[in-house]
Amino acid sequence: MKKIVIYGSHYGATKAYAEYIAGRLSCPCIPADKLKAEHLKGCAAVIFGGGVYAGSIAGWKKAAPLIAKAAPEKIVLFVCGLADPAKEKTQREARMLFEKRLPEQMRGAPVFCLRGGIDYAKLNFKHRTMMAMLIKFLKHKKELSEEDRQLLATYGGKVDFIDLATAAPVINAAALPEGDAV
Repeated sequence: MKKIVIYGSHYGATKAYAEYIAGRLSCPCIPADKLKAEHLKGCAAVIFGGGVYAGSIAGWKKAAPLIAKAAPEKIVLFVCGLADPAKEKTQREARMLFEKRLPEQMRGAPVFCLRGGIDYAKLNFKHRTMMAMLIKFLKHKKELSEEDRQLLATYGGKVDFIDLATAAPVINAAALPEGDAV
């Protein structure tokens, strides 16, 4: 049974996870901006990962309709961002962002949250501006969470939370009957 990993990534963290997952599943890996319907033809499982940027998932707008039309047996979704993946809020928001573009019959696919990183020197103008606005907001917040404190402490620098081993649940969820899990 054919599988494919599709990803949307601006700065490379999601790409690193996607390539790792594809390697473990021995399947192709393609960026969402290059995705065409023929890539999905005959796919039993589609694994999609996207970086979270200001309330949207990179590549999902383009990939979602193509995946829905292909109607694979299995869809596995993951996001990659700075938010703590263990928090229920992070998981709930990731599911909501994905399900906005999935037809009703395809909702309920497993959604995983992985942690990426940030290098402020590499941010484009739009993302740098959004981060500056977030930092300004956090500085005026009365009570800061641990996550808020981490963002403030690392603002302007480089942080890397990538841990490829945390992708194991994504790989296991994408495993097909022939037993290609971790």
